Amino acid sequence: MQYRFIALDLGDDIDIKRLMQEKSSHIEYIRWEEPFKFKYAQGTVYVYSFGAVVGLNVPSNQFNSLVSELDEYVIGNVKHTATEILEVIVNKDNKDREIEIFEDRVYLPRIDEGVLSTVAFVLAQSVSLHRIEQKTGLLIDEIEKFLSEKGKVAKGRKALGLAMKILKTRHEILSDVMILDKPDIAWENELYDQLYQKLARYYELSRRYKNVTTKLDHAFEVASVLLEIHSESKANFLEWMIILLFVLEIAMGLIEKLF
Repeated sequence: MQYRFIALDLGDDIDIKRLMQEKSSHIEYIRWEEPFKFKYAQGTVYVYSFGAVVGLNVPSNQFNSLVSELDEYVIGNVKHTATEILEVIVNKDNKDREIEIFEDRVYLPRIDEGVLSTVAFVLAQSVSLHRIEQKTGLLIDEIEKFLSEKGKVAKGRKALGLAMKILKTRHEILSDVMILDKPDIAWENELYDQLYQKLARYYELSRRYKNVTTKLDHAFEVASVLLEIHSESKANFLEWMIILLFVLEIAMGLIEKLF
């Protein structure tokens, strides 16, 4: 049997609790990395709180309709920044054959719920990481524009705002998308672990993560220097104001004595 996955990043976060209340007859506790899973059309949908939705064997037109519904549960801006499509196929020729991935297809010796969950999680990580890559690029552009402004004194408030954006983006990577984490089931089963590792390499999660964090580190360093410059400028300004007041006080004293 062939399984077709389609993954899309919706935005920064999804209100899973409200979605579960409206889509399910009962509310169950799920960990942060776990999706809210439900049947839709002829397939299954995995919705992750960190902003990604994955459809399994859901026809494209019906998946698009579902996405329009899920947009209402996005916390923040709806972006739809990236899409990934992957087919998972059972390799019937050789049950002992290793996992093979090429041309957006995965060949496996067997397929079960654990395999499907692992594939969905990696796809969700990939599309959400793409959103963070775009956000990082915008931050870098914003800093470069800030530095290229000629004849203007750097404002501390703007530099502080840039630093806060950078820290928030780093938090998204480490906490929300969990790029460095693999699902719990991968620790319990060798096939799931191998599948996760190979898919993570196929989508270059580690390389992309390092690239983003390197850019963010550089951006944060620049923002920190701007804050230091602003603080020093403010301190120098206060020192000159004190000197000026001191000079004025002496001048006023001399004027009183002379006149």
